[in-house]
Amino acid sequence: MTKKTIGWGLIGTGRIAEDRMLPGINAFKQNKLIGVVSRDPARAQDFAKRFGAQHAYTNFDDLLRNPDVDAVAIHTPNSLHCEEVLAAARAGKHVFCDKPMATTVADAERMVAACEKAGVTLGMNFHNRSMPGFIEAKRVVGSGEIGEVTVVELEASPGYRPGGTLSNWRVDPVMSGLGTTMSIGVHVYDILRYILSAEVEMVSSFFDTPRNVMEQTNMSTLRFTNGAIALVNVNEKSPLPYNDFVIHGTKGRITGKGLTRSRAGGVFEVATTDGKTRSQEFPAINAHAACIGAFSQALLDGKPFSPSGIDGLRSMQLTEAMAKSAWDGVHVRLAS
Repeated sequence: MTKKTIGWGLIGTGRIAEDRMLPGINAFKQNKLIGVVSRDPARAQDFAKRFGAQHAYTNFDDLLRNPDVDAVAIHTPNSLHCEEVLAAARAGKHVFCDKPMATTVADAERMVAACEKAGVTLGMNFHNRSMPGFIEAKRVVGSGEIGEVTVVELEASPGYRPGGTLSNWRVDPVMSGLGTTMSIGVHVYDILRYILSAEVEMVSSFFDTPRNVMEQTNMSTLRFTNGAIALVNVNEKSPLPYNDFVIHGTKGRITGKGLTRSRAGGVFEVATTDGKTRSQEFPAINAHAACIGAFSQALLDGKPFSPSGIDGLRSMQLTEAMAKSAWDGVHVRLAS
């Protein structure tokens, strides 16, 4: 981009947009919020007023027709992402898409192809890549300090409130695709690819519900192309989750205590076979703001952005394989 500022539009005025994304867009000094879109006119007006948007729309196409909009953030129900990304690409707008990218691999492939054809950037809101603990984990693994990674154990859970259940569109398989897998899991599946610099080649999954009933627990074993094996527990049923991760290597171990969820801080520890140990605390940050800030900077610099649409597609391929594994009771090999 040759512009010195980025004009932003956002569709989907839910809690994440309100708490994280709109403050994140406004926190980057070279961003300008042009418009917000909500089906509810009063809500659109309220969000526009509170976050300083120039326009309040009830129709996404009206936002896309505004020449001042350079990029759009999409934070609507999962099944709507595909058509909204395709429309944005046709309008020549860059796209920052919430996770999961879509509800099917086929739709994800269409989204990637459309943005490539239009010459616009498609970025994903895998904000865990902006969390300091995970960034440090990638650095330590890449440095070889703990040797070759052999085993990873990770839990991610927002916690469970007695009497609480998944609600609204998230319980509808047509709208959401999957339950906890796509609400919570996609973040940590992506972060393991990021830390290990490897793809998942085989997966075996167990859900706590039958086919087409929104799962609240996904227990999966992943085998990566570099030989590492990960056991990943993603659930919305644990009242007191640890939210820890452990990365075992041939020369040591990384432990992230309480560091798998972006809204909480924790302690990062490294222990090596030569007897050395160290630890440091990482506070919670607005990882969503950091992620959208990095996307904005990439647009200004004319550079590729990671996590990209390809990362979103890889995530869709994995979650589709998880569903097949859980529902059919089989190991699933992913295409290389």
